[in-house]
Formats: sequence, structure tokens, C-alpha cells
Amino acid sequence: MSNSTSLVKNYIEDQVMKYCREKSTLPILRLEFTGSVYERLKTEAADEVDVMVVLQTNRSEVVVEKDSGVPGYARLKARSDSKFCTRDYASAEGYMIPERLRNGWFYGLVTKAVNNFSAPNVNISVRTHGPAVQLDIVKKGTNQKLLSADLVLCFCFQVGSDVSYYVAKPYTGRGQVSNRDLLWRQSFSLQEKGILQYMDRDGGCRHELLRIVKTIVNREPTSLGRLESYHLKTAFMHYMKKVGQGSFDKNALAKHFRGFVGTLQSYLERGNLPHYWLSNVNLLEDINPMVIKNMADRLRRILNSEVEMNKILA
Repeated sequence: MSNSTSLVKNYIEDQVMKYCREKSTLPILRLEFTGSVYERLKTEAADEVDVMVVLQTNRSEVVVEKDSGVPGYARLKARSDSKFCTRDYASAEGYMIPERLRNGWFYGLVTKAVNNFSAPNVNISVRTHGPAVQLDIVKKGTNQKLLSADLVLCFCFQVGSDVSYYVAKPYTGRGQVSNRDLLWRQSFSLQEKGILQYMDRDGGCRHELLRIVKTIVNREPTSLGRLESYHLKTAFMHYMKKVGQGSFDKNALAKHFRGFVGTLQSYLERGNLPHYWLSNVNLLEDINPMVIKNMADRLRRILNSEVEMNKILA
């Protein structure tokens, strides 16, 4: 993890993003580093990081319209005299278009930065990767990939002490939504990092516990593989809130393993894992109900059978 953060600092932050800041037609406020590496929850090679690229703006330039019809998503409307209100970034009505900003302006800017990049030991390639622009750092003279960084475009708005972030991740749900190409997803990555990064400052077993469960899920040849890291992190934040502080000492690892897996199983049994910040959003809604049932049954068998328990823990 130390090596990965050094690569991010030396090549992504100090070279690629420095070039982007200097050449950008839109002001880049700062970078925010999120995800499992920075939350100390990576269970395998720390070769992937997430970087939020925060654009500088304020409510006098861009208005957040939360009545989008989809919880957790909003439309961002640039005022007519704003630098964001051009056909390069926005619709004719002034609504910011995530794909146009991400795959057009931002991808082009990062590509220019990569073409200008020079280092004695590594090369960098750029490509689109879902809602992100991905940079791959590769050791020169080999095909060895040292790091992949997902750069996610983001707007930040602050009213008093209330700070909200919206990222260029489109709505992919199955519901009927008008103008879904205008939707920006509200991000809670920094709040989650704030909870998870130093949750063991009391010397507890929280990081170890969540890494164990993540490893089990990742290695399971069953439908448990449909559970993503975000599902597990959300369920764990709920579990910590329910259990409270001061009870996660190292000697309690076995007790909390059963407790957390049992909590996860109950969410699957009900078919509803509430978003930690938006309680009316069910994070399981896009997974086939039969797959959810199979996952719940699998966890029940693990909890009820010492043979199954020992097998997965071996």
C-alpha cells in the first residue's frame, strides 16, 4: 500500500494532475483519495486506487436539483452566465451532462497530460473505464502493471457545514427515469473513508474482521461473488453502529465474525440492504431475487455448520 500511494503521489498527483490543473479550462479545486487502499481494507495487491477530481464551483454558478425522481441522484444546472454553461459541457437548458464532461473534456485533458508525461522507469496509458478515466502505470520494458488509478470527475457544494459531492456516475437502474443522461450520483465516499480509515484507533479488530469477510466472499465459488465491496462495507457500518463503540477488542474477533456474518445474512434474507446515508435506497435491488436467496441460504449454512465454517476459514 505504501508503494501504491507513492506511485499516486509521484506520477498521478505531481505530474499528470499538475499538468491538468495548469492547462484546464475549468478550475480543478483538489484531489480526494478514496477506496479500499485508503480505508486500509484492501485484501489483495494494492494495485487499484480511486481518485476524485473535484471541480471548483459554487451555488452561484451551478444549482443542485435533487427532485430527479431517483433517490441519491440529482441534476446540476449551470446558470446562463457560468463558465459551465456551454454546449461543450451542458444541454441547451444548461444541465450538466456527465458523459460529455467525462468522456469529452476530461478524457481529452488527461490524454494530453499523459502524452506530455515522461519518467525514466514507467509509462502511463489512459482509457475510459465505466464512469472513470483510468490511468495504468506500467514498468518500462515489461508488461508489468504497477498501478491502476480511476479518476472520477466530481462537483463539491458547501452550504455552511453541509458538504455534498456529486460524481459523474450515471444512473444504471432498471426504473423508468426521464433524462437519465443528466443525472449525477451523490457520493459519500469521503464520509465512509472518515468512518473506516481509523476505526481501529482503539486497537480493535474491525479492519481484520472486514478483511476476513471480504476475502471469504471473494474466494467463494458460489453466488456470494455477487456481493461487492460496497455491499460489505455498508453492512459493516450498520453493524458497527448497532454494536456501538468499545467492544471490538482483539479477543472478540470470533464473536464479531459470527455477529457480522449473521447481520449480513439477515439483510439478504429480507432482500433489503439499506444505503447507510439514504435509508430508502436498497442496495440489493439490482440483484436477481433468486441470487439473493441463494446467498442468504449459503451464509445460513456457514453459520449453522461447524464443518462449513471451518472449511471457509481454513
